Amino acid sequence: MLGLKYAWFAIAASLLFSGTERVNAQSIGYAEALGQLGTNCGKDIGKFCGKTPLGGGRVSECLSRNQAGLSPQCRQSLVNVTALLKRRIEARASVPRLCDADRRRLCGGIEPGDGNLMECFYKAKRNVSAACQQAVADAGYEVSLAPGPVADQVHLSSNDIVSSLQGVEAAAGSISAASLRQLAIQSMHDPARANRVNRAPLSEQLNNLAQLTVAIQFDFNSARIRPSSFRAVGLMADALYHPYLMGYCFLVVGHTDAKGSRDYNLKLSQERADAIREALINPFGIGPARIEAVGLGEEQLLDRAHPEAAENRRVQLINIGRLNANSQCNTRR
Repeated sequence: MLGLKYAWFAIAASLLFSGTERVNAQSIGYAEALGQLGTNCGKDIGKFCGKTPLGGGRVSECLSRNQAGLSPQCRQSLVNVTALLKRRIEARASVPRLCDADRRRLCGGIEPGDGNLMECFYKAKRNVSAACQQAVADAGYEVSLAPGPVADQVHLSSNDIVSSLQGVEAAAGSISAASLRQLAIQSMHDPARANRVNRAPLSEQLNNLAQLTVAIQFDFNSARIRPSSFRAVGLMADALYHPYLMGYCFLVVGHTDAKGSRDYNLKLSQERADAIREALINPFGIGPARIEAVGLGEEQLLDRAHPEAAENRRVQLINIGRLNANSQCNTRR
């Protein structure tokens, strides 16, 4: 059974996602905030932080060190993003304390993990305390997950991002970063898979799991995420914080087209998947236990008839099942 903290996360969905009332709090999502930072600071990042990766909070640190030389728009965006990250961290830490009485009062007979828990919270959403509502709003659990102007988006499994990432109640069998990495290496040494045109999928199961697929722009021959794709990475973070998805494990799967050597493509795709995972962990605060990264290079092309097509360069965020009672992924090897 998942820990009590997931019951508190579940409250968030019922409080504010579907209601018309709004709490006076920041409702901007990471996607919008990081999108603004990428737009307003793109030139400044190129000037001062041209080789600095997004992950580890290093872009914001670099910009902070060079504040005196930043454009006014960039300086303000940096202040806004820094404040948003700090407020979200503080609010998420306060939700268990401020919402526990509401959980016990309204749904005390239902334990975390019970399928009726969410229905109970939906019915109770107008009766929670003002302090709990404010904490939930500040924590960002009410943020809209509409894709918005993610210019490099390839496709969604459905028009509803949450629906596209839901639906995995058990661990996804043998799917894990380690098992996929092994399959990719075997694929490169399989003579039957030497022809890049119409190469069979590496894993049929992978494409059938709940997932979100986007194209992330990186610097040429590099794992550095371009500012134009900050919003897309922020959208992933917003999705992973949705209360319906808090109890799940995810894979970040990187893919390339078939230009260049297969060995190089596999290495570059792994570095890029790792860069996205690192960014989701810091600055966005996604728990490291919830997310793994693997690069498959050109071994699972989206457009199999056109191996060098641009749409083959993409990143999948794939739901691989629930966290177990120890807050670990059952698929981890």
